[in-house]
Amino acid sequence: MFTALFKDLRSFAVSNIAYFQNGKSSTHSKFHATFCLLHEHIDRGIQPTVELIAPRLSEYDLSPDVQANGFRSIIKIIHKCCLHILQLVRHIHVNRESLFFRSSHYSSELEAYVETLGQLRACLEHAYKLMDFCKDGSLFADEEMIDDAIAEELTQQVEKLSQECFYGRTMGFQFCSSMQKPLSTVGLTMASFSENYLDNKSQIMQFANTVLSSGKYLLNPELRAKQICAVTRMADVRFCKAFWSITESGVLQQLPTFVCPSVQVNQVLSLPPESFEMEAVEGKETITITPPCAHTGHGPVNVRLLSCEYRIGQPRKSTKPLPKKTVPLPLSPCLLVHCHGGGFVAQSSKSHEVYLRQWAKDLNVPILSIDYSLSPEHPFPRALEECFYAYAWAVKNCRSLGSTGEVICLAGDSAGGNLMISTAMRAASFGIRVPDGIVAAYTPVLVHYTPSPSRMLSLMDPLLPVGILVRCMAAYAGIPNDFLDQRRSSQEIEEEFVVIQTEDCEEDTSQDDSSSVDILNRVTSLESLDSDLGLPVPNQTQTLCDNDSAIAGGNQTSTSAALVQSDAGLSEISSPDEFNSVCLDTSGGSSLATSALGDLPLDEDTNGSHLAQLKLANSEQKVARLHLSLPSSPTKAKKTLPVSPSMPTIGMSERLGQAKGFSPVYEARHHIESPVRLFRSLPIVKNPYMSPMVAPDEMLASLPPLYLVGCHLDPLLDDSVMFARKLRSLGRTVDLHMIEDLPHGFLNFSLVSSEAKLGSDVIVDKIRKVLHSSLKEEEAEREFLNVSSPSSDS
Repeated sequence: MFTALFKDLRSFAVSNIAYFQNGKSSTHSKFHATFCLLHEHIDRGIQPTVELIAPRLSEYDLSPDVQANGFRSIIKIIHKCCLHILQLVRHIHVNRESLFFRSSHYSSELEAYVETLGQLRACLEHAYKLMDFCKDGSLFADEEMIDDAIAEELTQQVEKLSQECFYGRTMGFQFCSSMQKPLSTVGLTMASFSENYLDNKSQIMQFANTVLSSGKYLLNPELRAKQICAVTRMADVRFCKAFWSITESGVLQQLPTFVCPSVQVNQVLSLPPESFEMEAVEGKETITITPPCAHTGHGPVNVRLLSCEYRIGQPRKSTKPLPKKTVPLPLSPCLLVHCHGGGFVAQSSKSHEVYLRQWAKDLNVPILSIDYSLSPEHPFPRALEECFYAYAWAVKNCRSLGSTGEVICLAGDSAGGNLMISTAMRAASFGIRVPDGIVAAYTPVLVHYTPSPSRMLSLMDPLLPVGILVRCMAAYAGIPNDFLDQRRSSQEIEEEFVVIQTEDCEEDTSQDDSSSVDILNRVTSLESLDSDLGLPVPNQTQTLCDNDSAIAGGNQTSTSAALVQSDAGLSEISSPDEFNSVCLDTSGGSSLATSALGDLPLDEDTNGSHLAQLKLANSEQKVARLHLSLPSSPTKAKKTLPVSPSMPTIGMSERLGQAKGFSPVYEARHHIESPVRLFRSLPIVKNPYMSPMVAPDEMLASLPPLYLVGCHLDPLLDDSVMFARKLRSLGRTVDLHMIEDLPHGFLNFSLVSSEAKLGSDVIVDKIRKVLHSSLKEEEAEREFLNVSSPSSDS
């Protein structure tokens, strides 16, 4: 997959290095430096690391038929980035001498993609190191080994990688073409919305201000990237709630009514907080189901009933009249109980009508969608209690929903999938009827911030950035937001945190969330960051062997070029004369020398409006001069590739292996307390109803057939793979279907993306499989009983 791609990239890089090194303009200088950096990334970092990881990829797959894991996902994204760069450099190579060549535009595009490739290189090398902590094919770091000091530092270093390059010009490049514009719109809206989030204005005024301020972010992708990274890393979970709830207000809330299939029943029901009794599955005992009571006491549970056709028993208070002579259809044998996603903190059944209406039409069964209480106001286990209560009520009162309840399927996306799996486990523990199947899409089953390769993808995910992912998990666990930002030890957090058991119905004590920290105090220099991580300053000579010859204008001999690497960017280079380190080597050998990197001071950037008047820190440029000499004869190419010098063996002496040449870009501000350590220190995150992945075998053995739908580019991919593997080891029926090139939360984009619509159709097929297979089993059982009854009478 990579051999020809790497060869082409090297060839074009060498050709353009030779062409642009003698240019006189600043744009030529940027081209020259960027192509040199591209060559270095491919030759010294990415290709050697890929060749080390590739032979071990199958160890982490679910099966030979389901080849999916976070390591594959990172390599897949790098492949996509390289393809984008190859297309770009081909265009530059062909049109660089044209009078109409937009050199400034293409130099900025190339610089953005090469910077992105550099950060992906860092992710790839971190993923390779993570393999040492993932034993026996596990995609999650071993709990015993993760306490190791190196593992802790490795995790913190990944978290502090700069994300800006992923949210600028290259935003969403890894996804299918039909998703790139919608995702860019999401990023543009997030940047604009964050400016007006803290203003105490009406929703209409906030929307108007968001539209007005969006222009500058549309014209300046780099400014948009800085704003997105600032708000996703620094804002609290209430911003996530407010932003994701945009679709709940105004015209957007009514959009599904006009563009989605019509339904004859769309009714919100409020289930009163009353106890009721149900028959146990085994024996003649009755089970008492009590209403939810955690945190806020007893309260009603709201659900939404959707049905494409009006059926007997269904409530209907809609003002839209039914067609004339409409006769209610008979009860459906099936019922779908749905739970929406939203990171446990946002959205509702109304915002998920964009695909639920289509499901109601395609499946032609009643759908009961649960509007559970949201965190952080109602943390675990409130949402689970409400989902279980609504499920038990639906089983008992299915005829009032238009169904006989012969077959009941649970379905949910993201956080909703987690709640549906936990609901099924709780139903089994109570001894009531367990659903006939579960369909869960891109679901987190380990609400426990444990390092895994796919979770590195949150560094570049437009919908689930790393800061938002951490805060959503913390909100559901009931961790106050200030614990994520303050200099507090894990022991202090454990002492102040109140653990709530799922069986406990007493209200928890109030938590003080009033304290805060001045985030401007978190500004640190790269020197202090390296000091914290124990990274020595690079000052050594390294060797690079290039196997490809230059291909500039037909049969051209190899030439020498200066390879320039800058951690802060190349935008201020004025002329090629600044690259005064060009060396000619006619001996045919090659050498790569680095000068010592000085400290990179930080200046505050006051341009633009930022959430809570955040001031983003930008690094001043510091150029490290590298000398590259290319082989004079292609016949002397070596067969073996050098191991990347930037990827040494992990050890206390080597620290994290970033001391030999390549240095990724880090955030100037970062969390003081690693969320990994924070989440590990709290016992509540290991509750099996919060994290089904850690549930005992006997609880998982009670689950019905489970159909998981995952995305190769989803930060939560490893959750699905490892959960499916664990269930298969227990002999349970589990199916994992992988979807290409779609992001986490693709169901909400099914109206604007054809690929997302196809993904939604896959989930519908899985639900239909649960419904039909269960019906066939019941019909076969009835036929068996009818045949056996006469023989027993005789």
